[in-house]
Amino acid sequence: MIGLFGLALFAFGWGWVVQTLLTPGLDPAEAARQVGNAESSGGMYPGSELLILLPYVIMVLASWALFYDADRAIQANIGADRSWSRWAYVGFRARQSLAFVAAPLLLMMSMRALQFAYPDQELDWIVQAIGLAMIPLMVVAFPFILRAVWGLRPLPDGTLRRRLVAAAERLKFRCSNILVWNTHNTVANAMVAGIVPRPRYVLLSDRLINELQPDEIEAVFGHEIGHVRHHHMLYYLGFLLLSVPVVTCVCQLLSGWLPGLQTLLSSDEYWANLPFVGVIATYIFVVFGFLSRRCERQADVFGCRAVSCSRPDCIAHEGDAALAAGGTGLCPTGIRTFIGALEKVAEINGISRSRPGWLQSWLHSTFARRVDFLERILADPAAEVRFQRGVRRIKWLLGLGLALALAVLYVVLSRQLGSTGPG
Repeated sequence: MIGLFGLALFAFGWGWVVQTLLTPGLDPAEAARQVGNAESSGGMYPGSELLILLPYVIMVLASWALFYDADRAIQANIGADRSWSRWAYVGFRARQSLAFVAAPLLLMMSMRALQFAYPDQELDWIVQAIGLAMIPLMVVAFPFILRAVWGLRPLPDGTLRRRLVAAAERLKFRCSNILVWNTHNTVANAMVAGIVPRPRYVLLSDRLINELQPDEIEAVFGHEIGHVRHHHMLYYLGFLLLSVPVVTCVCQLLSGWLPGLQTLLSSDEYWANLPFVGVIATYIFVVFGFLSRRCERQADVFGCRAVSCSRPDCIAHEGDAALAAGGTGLCPTGIRTFIGALEKVAEINGISRSRPGWLQSWLHSTFARRVDFLERILADPAAEVRFQRGVRRIKWLLGLGLALALAVLYVVLSRQLGSTGPG
């Protein structure tokens, strides 16, 4: 599909058509000369970039329409809802994908609209300042966008909701609501959305609720709380905000040392950005993946704590067992409960315990490794203390290292360019 999209843009002239029709005052001959020019898109109407992507979007929607037959056959074996039509299935897949790109798209389109409305270079700094101010607004508004796009509904009042609300109070966790993620009983998963307490939602999929026991759901709920209690989302945001300028400065520095790369990066062709995209993608895959897998294990441990009492030698929890407040306890029963939840999630979703594939394990590690890690803690509780100490050390070293690298690269590039900054 990516290959066909490239042909549509550069061989069959889709990019030329969009550019000709949606650039004010641009004649076709001029558009033909500017195809592939990074500067030429600046005069197009806001939102034109989305129209350029239209061939690829159509191919993706068509592929989902074809996948429906295979998924329907699979659903017969996993007890999923088979009543939805082909186009309801395509709409579901589209909404799941749109939710995670809606906020960046809104930000990009807003910036393009401002630049189009105020093209004066003297106002450029105001437009940039507004764009920077919109980033935290989009981050805060993301839970609202997710709820609207996915059509999320509050978890109905009942035994499970009261249990989870009580767990949130016991674990000192605040959120706006606990929502049901309707996947037509095809996905067993959970997530937390939101950096600040309001708005912040915890999402539990319908299949997770239907297949897991209440104590296992509470353990998964505790895993999502663990991400918040350890400030993972804030750290991820800071990591990315530091990493992008560091990688950008490294590319600029390398372009000064390598004449061929400098010529490539300074050209006006869109493909001149490919080296930068490749470097940042490799960096995110390796470094962010390493960090994310350790943060997931931190959340796993907190999921165990969420259903643990204060007795390190307990065998089982009776119905009226008092769980530790604030997630301070860690007992064998809590660890076994969370291990059972992990095993069920892997089995229900049809994910291999040990070989799920790189793209499914680079952020979370494999289920087998996560279970092995928790079993080591079950055998040696001191291993959890050593692990937490190591993760704290990694976070501090990575954060300080990025900040120091950015400062050093800024000074080096300032001297290299003979200006006050890298520009």
